[in-house]
Amino acid sequence: MPMKVLDLEISEGIKPIHLEGYDGAYVVVRYQCRPVGQAVIGGKGQPMVPVEQVNASIHKLVWNLMPAVLEPQFFGEIAPANPSAPLSVVVCADQASELERCLLALLAQDYSNYEIVVVDNTPGGDHARVAGDHPARYVREERPGLNRARNRGIAEARHDVIAFTTGRARPDSGWLRAIACAFADPQVTAVTGPVAAAELETAAQIRFEFRYGLRYRLRRRTFRREGLTDRELLWARDFGGGVNMAFRRDLFAALGPFDTALDSDSTGGGGGDIEMLHRLLARGRTLVYEPAALVWHAHKRDEASLRRLVYDNGRSFGIYLFTCARNRTVSRVSILRFAIRNWLGGWLGRNLWRPRDFSRRFAAIELAGALLSPLLYVNARVRARKVA
Repeated sequence: MPMKVLDLEISEGIKPIHLEGYDGAYVVVRYQCRPVGQAVIGGKGQPMVPVEQVNASIHKLVWNLMPAVLEPQFFGEIAPANPSAPLSVVVCADQASELERCLLALLAQDYSNYEIVVVDNTPGGDHARVAGDHPARYVREERPGLNRARNRGIAEARHDVIAFTTGRARPDSGWLRAIACAFADPQVTAVTGPVAAAELETAAQIRFEFRYGLRYRLRRRTFRREGLTDRELLWARDFGGGVNMAFRRDLFAALGPFDTALDSDSTGGGGGDIEMLHRLLARGRTLVYEPAALVWHAHKRDEASLRRLVYDNGRSFGIYLFTCARNRTVSRVSILRFAIRNWLGGWLGRNLWRPRDFSRRFAAIELAGALLSPLLYVNARVRARKVA
């Protein structure tokens, strides 16, 4: 049941979609380079989708076009047309073959003033050679963990704005320009953006994208603490993710680095990215979610990896909530209320009772990770201290 992933710029006209070997097309729709929506077009046994059918599917996104058309008219003067501030891009390495694609995507940016820092703390691999084949600076971090790689990247970066991605990502050609434009506002501390599937070749990739993908979050938003309830502040998944985020360097001097107890290779299971986004907002900083800062991501293909990811989502979010309580970014009463009503009883309970995109089995796996999170939180803290 593979789906063809396409990038469609509607200002250039609509053409038929050829589906040979695919059961449909997953289309990222843009207007003048800005993503405005995503649509599933065509179906199994349909070799070609005619223009009329493509138009009918895209017509449903007409309301999404309005911000893309109107916002530049009223707010375009906020950002310079040709930003030139220097940026650092920190790539946390994964598989060497994926890293090659990521670096090629970064070298195709329509932005000139940036450096690429590849941080490698994975066992084995050929990352040094891949980085050496491109204008990228290679750094070896001996301690494992994604957040340790990010923190090493902060130390190695030379510029005041630091963007983060991973080796499995393929930043869109306008990614850095969109980030630089958002940071033209001196009040902005952090920028995130949407993540689209780079491929949907397996059932596991499709399940992940339609369950956890950011396909509907394509409206520019500015987040500040005074505009958020405690519940909204704790649902930090809505703010963005680690594959696509950028910060001003002085944020880390003021608030500290990424929390290494939330590393994905440990009992923490991940979550350092959303904890940082939560922390900066709780401390009064400003975050912009910019749809034009698009990153494509190659989700893992096999079912075993998907099960592991679902389990990690359950345990990491629980550990993230314990971390919020430890840091007192939100009152502990509010965190307990949120955990019971919105997370355990809401998201997890609803998925288990009435599963939609996932099976009940996957919902149970995520719930199992959540229920184990109190014990895993203690283990993660102990392990982080030992590694440090």
